[in-house]
Amino acid sequence: MRGSVQKYQNSNLNNIEQADPHTLISLIMQHIQGNLAGAKGAIERKDIESRNKMLTRVIGLIGELQNSLDMKKGGDISTNLYDLYAYMIRQVNQATRQNSADPLTEVLKLITEIKSGWDGIPLDIRQQYSR
Repeated sequence: MRGSVQKYQNSNLNNIEQADPHTLISLIMQHIQGNLAGAKGAIERKDIESRNKMLTRVIGLIGELQNSLDMKKGGDISTNLYDLYAYMIRQVNQATRQNSADPLTEVLKLITEIKSGWDGIPLDIRQQYSR
């Protein structure tokens, strides 16, 4: 069993290393979604340690999304996304302070909507901007 897990982890690392920038951003969003769902469950179980670990990851991953924005080329879209990501971080911090899943539900809806739009970008457009 242990060898299988190791193979899976190694194949995942290879997939990430070979992924194009568009796929990497999609993966970051997917990890945000998973950690938000996990944190909501941890809040319900009153598992503060797990909640904190997952929400710390969420904040770091949202920071990666902010850092990936090209503010010069992206113009207003990049500025608006940056501000939206900052809002999400504030909501995650509020969820931590209040030990409430409600702000996380909002962040999950927002990141799901952004991911849906991101994943819907046609391949020819993705390739045009990944050069």
